[in-house]
Amino acid sequence: MPASKVLVVVFDGLRPDHVTPNRAPNIHGFASAGVWMRNTASAFPSETRVQVTTSMTGHPPAGHGIMANAFYDPALGFTSPMDTSDDARMRAADRAYGRLIGATHLSEILWGAGRKFAAVTTGKVGNARLLAGRAPELGQPVLSIWGDAISTPAAAYQKVVDRFGPVPEQAFPNTGVADWAVRVLLEHVIPDHAPDACVLWLNEPDLTYHYRGLGSGESETAIGAVDAGFGRILDWWRAQGRDAGWNIIAMSDHGHVTVEGQIDVAAALKAEGLAVGPAVGPDVDYALKPGYSAHVAVRDRDPALTHRLIETLRAQEWCGPILARRANGDIGTLPLSTVNWDHRRAADIAFTLRAWDRDSEAGLPGVILADNPDIPLGGGLHGGLHQRELNHCLFLGGEMFRKGVEIDTPSGTVDIAPTVLKLLGLPPHPLMAGRAIEEAFALGDPAPEVIEHSHEAGAADYAQKVVTAGVAGATRPYLRWGMRTA
Repeated sequence: MPASKVLVVVFDGLRPDHVTPNRAPNIHGFASAGVWMRNTASAFPSETRVQVTTSMTGHPPAGHGIMANAFYDPALGFTSPMDTSDDARMRAADRAYGRLIGATHLSEILWGAGRKFAAVTTGKVGNARLLAGRAPELGQPVLSIWGDAISTPAAAYQKVVDRFGPVPEQAFPNTGVADWAVRVLLEHVIPDHAPDACVLWLNEPDLTYHYRGLGSGESETAIGAVDAGFGRILDWWRAQGRDAGWNIIAMSDHGHVTVEGQIDVAAALKAEGLAVGPAVGPDVDYALKPGYSAHVAVRDRDPALTHRLIETLRAQEWCGPILARRANGDIGTLPLSTVNWDHRRAADIAFTLRAWDRDSEAGLPGVILADNPDIPLGGGLHGGLHQRELNHCLFLGGEMFRKGVEIDTPSGTVDIAPTVLKLLGLPPHPLMAGRAIEEAFALGDPAPEVIEHSHEAGAADYAQKVVTAGVAGATRPYLRWGMRTA
């Protein structure tokens, strides 16, 4: 029997309820024939580059330190939050921290074990950097559509373009780019680099969900395009990949909810008399990273300033759950550790805007307020704690896995790296917070112990609730959902 290998295919943002026989017949057929993990969750915040890092390290932000797609850390000395697709700032942060990704990366573990790692990504610049970890130094090929400077040297970007043609222009839906990436994976990366573990990251349907809406015709086309690409992967797998030892993990990194309204949080806080800006300074008490999922660093971590901010947020009808470095249930906050965000790089306050379970105009459950003016009303968004954005797709197939089962045990993006290690016959990394999903394996434990926890806090007319679940083998709880309840 050949040595086990693993291909991880990511359909960025794909909602599980969109995996149906008519929309995505290839993905649905694969999920139904293998293992469908029903209660799997993203790390908080449910943003893409957090999930890239979580999937590749087996840690939530509390362990790896990539706190959000963009985050503000006064220690870096930047004049605004660092976007983790700003290559220059990421390199500066890597030097300042000594290590931008503050946990051991899957690619490093594989290199140390003499195994080969490769990746192809159509995601943003930061997606490639975080998928790669130290891959440039280790001679591992990570190919990004954003060019030679973003791809690793071993990926030989220009040679790939010479052979397969230039990367198609980005579009809504981004079907041409997805098709190009699948072709490069099947015709070049797998046969020529012969990886033991390989990642394909497709940026659809996330891109079109955002800008055209979850129920739009363009989003249906985007889903169809990645499904067709996955169909080609399955053709290869059934013809030769499976006999060569390949197992497949097919997943999305998060779900989506629908933007129902927009709020300018900075303006609203300034109207309440708070000195808000992009970075802490003599005239700025609160450094705000705005967005549906927002974070605030408080000047000198002053308790009085912090208390004033919390009281102000509580009084706003647009504010959802509020988490704090120094939490106090009596004033309505929960600790950052509730959502696995307790890292030294974390802001003092994290909060999301309001979310509800009701249906959108397109008839899809989950609507929110946002502070993301580039996203149109009716567009999709993620980053918070609504169950529809935390719950992502996770399907596993191959000789190592069970056949035709649905599993309700909680799991998450944090479990991808540990599961890959188990598939390759490598020992678990002792510091990983996630776990190999034993119940999905043909010879695994079918029923790990699960304990659900409810975390509640409130004050005055404000109340919130976050539900988590602990599972044997995982050292951190999985998120189930969080919501403002009053």
